[in-house]
Amino acid sequence: MSRRPARFSWSGVAVMIAVALTAGLTLSFSALFAPRAGRPVARRSAPQAVAPVRPLRPPAAVPEPRGGPRRGEPRQGPQAPEPPARPAAYMVAIVFDDAGGSVGDVEEIIAIGRSVAVAVLPGLTHSTEVARRARAAGLEVLLHLPVEPHDDAKAMGPGGVMVAMSDAEIQSTVRAGLASMPGAVGVNNHMGSKGTADRRVVRAILEVVRDQQLFFLDSRTTVDTVVEPVAAELGVPAGRRLLFLDNQEDEEAIRQQVRRLIALARERGAAIAIGHAQRITARVVASMLAELDREGVAIVPVSTLVRARKTVSPP
Repeated sequence: MSRRPARFSWSGVAVMIAVALTAGLTLSFSALFAPRAGRPVARRSAPQAVAPVRPLRPPAAVPEPRGGPRRGEPRQGPQAPEPPARPAAYMVAIVFDDAGGSVGDVEEIIAIGRSVAVAVLPGLTHSTEVARRARAAGLEVLLHLPVEPHDDAKAMGPGGVMVAMSDAEIQSTVRAGLASMPGAVGVNNHMGSKGTADRRVVRAILEVVRDQQLFFLDSRTTVDTVVEPVAAELGVPAGRRLLFLDNQEDEEAIRQQVRRLIALARERGAAIAIGHAQRITARVVASMLAELDREGVAIVPVSTLVRARKTVSPP
């Protein structure tokens, strides 16, 4: 019996192709995602917290220029204009007489902010306190010694020198006045038109000044004064007042006197002026500091001019 030839089945072929394709795809995907030999599988780690952003540091402070406040010290603006950095060509000294009756007067003088001087009368209610306050503020203090005037009607006040006194009495009076004036660097006369014209009286005063290594400023209340020649004999540094600033207690008049002082300083190199503590002079001077600076005129301690003997005779 003869065999029939087997029939070709397209459906079977299709099934075989499908099986082959499925097996191939499975192997390809397995090879693609399988780990390579010798290389560990990296595991995903838990996300780390993001570090906070630090704020930028502020720029470093510019160092203070020389002469500025030191570290830890507050910067304080001066009440008065700062003196010019360059040295002035001309110099003036300003002495405020008749201090000691009021602490408020010396505070206005201190507020000028420059090296003015305060001449304190002895024996007044606030004399010692005013002297200490002025010294603490860096100002020079003088004993404003009352000396007898020609006019008997003018009251000198306590602690004055009379022409009728003996040498010992005069010197005791001067010493007592200086003892009440802590830190005084010199002496100048209050009134004194009679006393400063008497050689004996002047010598007795200046011997104490010499012994205490001070200086004497002649207020020049008389053209007959003998202070400078006697001081030269004793070797005592002595200077003279060139100008009164406030014979008229009027703002414009004082301004004109300050301008005259500037002109004299520019003409002669240096000059000493006297004002008064209880008048408006300190405020006027403070308002004119910028003008002094523009003119190249420096306010210096009165001792600077007296000891350098840079004062000149008044016109």
